[in-house]
Amino acid sequence: MSDWGTAAFAPRRIALFGASSEAGKVGRVLFENLLANRFAEVVPIHRSAKEVLGRTAYSSVVDVPAQVDLAVVVTPSATTLGIIEDCARAQVPAAIVLSGGFAEVGPTGAELEANLARIARAAQVRLIGPNCFGLIDAHRGLNASMAMGMPAAGGVSLFTQSGSYGMAAFSRSKEGAIGFAKVLSAGNKADVNEVDAVRFYGEDPHTRVIALVLESLADGPGLVAALREVTPNKPVVILKTGRSRAGQRAAASHTAALAQDFAVTRAVLRQAGAILVDDGLTLFDVAAALDRQPPLRGRRVAIISNSGGTGVELADLCEAAGLEVPALSSGLRETIASHLPAHGSAANPIDVTTAWQRFPEMYGQSVRALMASDEVDAVIPVLLQRSALDEGVVEAVIAQSEAAKAMGSDKPLHVCWAAPAEGEALRQRLLANGVPCHDWAARTVRVLAHCRKTAPDAPPKVDEPWPIPPGFPDEGWLEPELLFPLLASWGLPLAAWRLVADAHSAADAASIVGYPVVLKAVRKDLLHKTEAGAVRLGLVDAKGISEAFADFGSRLGPGPAMVQHQADRGVELMLGAVRDPTFGPVLVCGLGGIWTELIGDVSMRMCPIDATEAGRALGELRGGALLDGSRGGEPVDRKGLSDLMSKVSMCVARAPWCRELDLNPVIATGNRFVIVDARMRIERF
Repeated sequence: MSDWGTAAFAPRRIALFGASSEAGKVGRVLFENLLANRFAEVVPIHRSAKEVLGRTAYSSVVDVPAQVDLAVVVTPSATTLGIIEDCARAQVPAAIVLSGGFAEVGPTGAELEANLARIARAAQVRLIGPNCFGLIDAHRGLNASMAMGMPAAGGVSLFTQSGSYGMAAFSRSKEGAIGFAKVLSAGNKADVNEVDAVRFYGEDPHTRVIALVLESLADGPGLVAALREVTPNKPVVILKTGRSRAGQRAAASHTAALAQDFAVTRAVLRQAGAILVDDGLTLFDVAAALDRQPPLRGRRVAIISNSGGTGVELADLCEAAGLEVPALSSGLRETIASHLPAHGSAANPIDVTTAWQRFPEMYGQSVRALMASDEVDAVIPVLLQRSALDEGVVEAVIAQSEAAKAMGSDKPLHVCWAAPAEGEALRQRLLANGVPCHDWAARTVRVLAHCRKTAPDAPPKVDEPWPIPPGFPDEGWLEPELLFPLLASWGLPLAAWRLVADAHSAADAASIVGYPVVLKAVRKDLLHKTEAGAVRLGLVDAKGISEAFADFGSRLGPGPAMVQHQADRGVELMLGAVRDPTFGPVLVCGLGGIWTELIGDVSMRMCPIDATEAGRALGELRGGALLDGSRGGEPVDRKGLSDLMSKVSMCVARAPWCRELDLNPVIATGNRFVIVDARMRIERF
């Protein structure tokens, strides 16, 4: 367990700077919150008062006669530097600065915050905040925050920059929807950040699920490493805000244009094993569901309903979310049908009809059969109106859920709840007994789909980085005479090529690489050759080459050209990489040629990746069916393509001076792959 985490969440003694006895003051709220805890002594620090609310006060933490583990600061920002210096002299290991007036207010505040962090770092005082909501440990009753009251205890630990999400945690827990182990708001994240929180929560015995609300990322690679360590044992659910394209940096290559900042973040965090959601409500719903039930380990869902229409709606929504509602075997159908009326349906979705007198038996026995079956991975009982208001149905669902757990089942059960307000007590009974309840079909499916078990990747080890080759410029786009030999030295499958200065040498080169050939104009800053009319395909003789060369000269000005053997027809793909400022090199793959930016169907991974992870990336492409032999075409060897993607990712990881790489198109024909065109931008550092 980390020292800062123990000091912050399990302190023996807390010093409150800014403690006040005046009603309505933040210092009074904090003091009363802290005094309510059962484990830690609270010491008020006040520059002039001798006591606050009956407690002896000290003018400095240095004067406190016993070791202080945690400092809580609610004084004006201008006083915080001196306070942290005092904490350093008193060897206080952790401090929370709730006060505002730092980087969020402009350059002067940012300078103050930087100095605060510098002093804390030099003294080994771990700093939480500034400009933060504070922290809570619901199991210890510790409320070192501005919230009034304590959320319900549970297994979810929340990290957020936004104080409003800390308050939202309270409201959701008061509704019985979620229980918290710990809540930490880090505000401006001058020191303690999401990486620290993930590692601490990963070791915390009370934390079963980790939820993060991130406005920014303090350390992208560090977060990825922490997620890879923690997610095999505990689910991590992340809401990343600030996803607009307003901050997208300008880029000249296809790859960089497609690798938007948030698209990269989403892909990389998922690669590391995290669950990404799009809104705060879903964040809490998914975290609470994973706290109550096991993760979904497959795609097959069984539905039980007393409404045929709702069952069909759920089935449609499941399919749209990438889940399956499979047909059940005849044996399983017979078992379920034995408890249904003659006009009921044991197909999936299961319809128990409106025979409400038998609802408890039909729901109970259907849940029992499905939880024991290996034909489905999750069960959704729909409790709608009369079935939701039937205490016997609720007790039957709870009993079968408990029985499945007792038998060692790791299959989740989620209730789709559609009932009037008078059913609230029964909904609370389900929640209290570990059964998630989601309002209506769409919310149920959204949450269950997000609860799928994800495994972090296992990245291959990166060998020593390659130095920049001699003769290369310090920065900019590489000319073909430098780039193509470099890619060949990396072992990448390039189409046979020659760089030529005139039509005569182009014809000689064509006889070497082999007809038919492609002629491409080579001009500085000419990135998108097809749009510029700088590519001629299917040239079969010297006359055609001469005419194409002359056309390039008249329209694009004089200059060299590249002669390439024309690759066989196949599926056009693109492979590329961009060095993201947060995560480093990121591989991008998708459909190639003119479709790359038109469709934008790409998948991304942080480099390097192995062939297994590359295969997962290919599986995410919406147009992936093209790889399997569309309209009678030859299927692409996915294993071979995955190997090529892995090789490219490793090369880019070992070439830190490679800022952008665009291999587009890559022609895939069966198990043959040919790189037809390439661009690379480098930057010496």
